[in-house]
Amino acid sequence: MPITLMTVNIALLISKRAPIGRRQCCTHFFEPSAGRLSPKTSLDSRAFRKLVPTPTVVAGNDILPKPLQGVLQFIRTRTLNATHRDGLRFNRGSSSGWGRPPPRRNWLDSLDSNVMFYGIIAVNVGVYLAWQSAISSYRVMGDSTLLMFLRNNFLVDIRNISAGRIWTLLTACFSHKDTSHALFNGLTFYFMAPAVMQLLGNKRFLVLYFLGGISSSLASLAWNTFVRHEPVSSHGASGAIMATLALYACAFPNNTFLIFFVIPCPAWVFLPGILLYDGWRSISDKRTTTDSAGHVGGLLTGVGYYAWRFALRR
Repeated sequence: MPITLMTVNIALLISKRAPIGRRQCCTHFFEPSAGRLSPKTSLDSRAFRKLVPTPTVVAGNDILPKPLQGVLQFIRTRTLNATHRDGLRFNRGSSSGWGRPPPRRNWLDSLDSNVMFYGIIAVNVGVYLAWQSAISSYRVMGDSTLLMFLRNNFLVDIRNISAGRIWTLLTACFSHKDTSHALFNGLTFYFMAPAVMQLLGNKRFLVLYFLGGISSSLASLAWNTFVRHEPVSSHGASGAIMATLALYACAFPNNTFLIFFVIPCPAWVFLPGILLYDGWRSISDKRTTTDSAGHVGGLLTGVGYYAWRFALRR
């Protein structure tokens, strides 16, 4: 390469980070000085300079010797690219000087939504079959071991909460004991959960599901303990399903629901209608085995979650 072209390339390389004024970028990088030698040193400074060539000081567009060219090239292409530029690239538009790498995607959201969807169904079916087996064992053989285990760990009532079994607030979210109850909730979940899951993502849908179940159980517990004064046990799965239904109706108000699979009804009419119906039953019908107060808690949770995630952030 001609010396003129080499000079231009080195000048362009250094000019990318031009010094302020005439500040030296690599001041006395390896340059020995006679004043820095010990007084006891017998080596003449001139002889020392002949043995060790003095690199040229970088200032402006001066030429560097070949050994320092490689050092400067390494620093500019590797060190700066790996630190300063990456940090600034991650933090464009931020007020802070140095940025952070973008957060990793949550592992729940990285899963296929079908895994989450059918996983929730499988757990609900498993708990339902466990209830059926426990009831059958008790009726046929008089063995209440499994029935008591499910009673103590998958139902929310004042007795379990007083005994410290707080985990029943979570486990009850997957509990169905009656066949008609499980079938109705299963069909509702099957038709509405995929759209809600696609809208929220796996992680937020799971938050909605557990919030609906827990809120339903707490609403049922408070209503039956402090208002009706009856020790009623609650299956939180209904509340989780009702929360899913309520968010679906809020997100898609013009979609049509089929009441009893026959009567068409728009979602914006169905949601307040079922909310009023369950509220009225929880007050007036004391003989029903349906946990209407829990349904109200789940429905209100779905409406509140939609308002928090979407309506209030517009």
